[in-house]
Amino acid sequence: MSVGIIILVVVVGVIAFMLIAMSLGLPVIGGQQSLKSSMSGNVRAIVDSQRQASMGGVRGGPRKQVSLMDTAGQNKVKTTVDSRLTLRKKLRFSQWKMNPPVFYLFQLGISVVVFLVVSIFFDFILLRLIALLSGLLFMGFLINNAVHKRFKGFDKDYPSFLLSLVGLLKTGMNTITAIQAAAEGLEGDSLVRSEIETMLERMRLGIPEDQSIGAFGEDIYHEEIELFVQALLLSRKVGGNLSDTLDRLAKQVRKRQYFRESASSAISQQRLSIWVIIVILLGMMAYMAVVTPDLVLGAVKDDFGWQAIQFCVVVILLGMYWIRQVTKIRI
Repeated sequence: MSVGIIILVVVVGVIAFMLIAMSLGLPVIGGQQSLKSSMSGNVRAIVDSQRQASMGGVRGGPRKQVSLMDTAGQNKVKTTVDSRLTLRKKLRFSQWKMNPPVFYLFQLGISVVVFLVVSIFFDFILLRLIALLSGLLFMGFLINNAVHKRFKGFDKDYPSFLLSLVGLLKTGMNTITAIQAAAEGLEGDSLVRSEIETMLERMRLGIPEDQSIGAFGEDIYHEEIELFVQALLLSRKVGGNLSDTLDRLAKQVRKRQYFRESASSAISQQRLSIWVIIVILLGMMAYMAVVTPDLVLGAVKDDFGWQAIQFCVVVILLGMYWIRQVTKIRI
């Protein structure tokens, strides 16, 4: 038992140290490499520098323009097209400063801690097996939530930005000027505005226009970004009426946003009902423990009763996981 407690303390200390390092913005074992693995040239380095400078500006720190100029004369971008949402991509979309091995280390550490704690208080084998999967489920929930948070931050202003851009283009304004004016109409902390400013800054540094536009929103998991990028690139190369294309895109984005929010509202009601049932169940158990403590304590002390209680806990956890998987909405 003492060895288990020592291992528990060591693992908790390592995880706490890593979490503190991440909260302070420090790279965790080469974390910046995970952001640069899919691109090995000029635009990737400049985008990283711009994002760091932008974050510094939001937090009150000075913007580092020197690093941008130093990275402006490198080679062309080499990208690898892959539609699979891998862990490396999730880390880039979530802007977490860690690489996949560190992520797996967190999963392992959390699983070990939870397994040791569960093993001390419970002896049901299925409950211990679920404890071994706790790190996988918990870290997966955190990274998916971080990706979805950035998606929501971008999707909030994306339709209004497109509609504003369409209106400016119909007045005869130049495309780049219209994009800049439409972005300036958004709030200062808008993710769409930050991406537009990053793209325009790349152009001012002399990066080719197609590469600068092609890197727009590359760190955000949003399907309609690629449609905007391709429409803008085609209009710059072959001409055409860009305002009509963006108008149709804006309508599509708004419809998808409406359907997604409607589905999320309906699913939230179903998930809330599960939590209400669990709260009622716990309340009934607490009431029985107060009114007839011998009945509850007797079930806990009895071997068969204790096994039955642990089995019920396993069923509840599996039910919660199943409900979440059934009601999961694809972004």
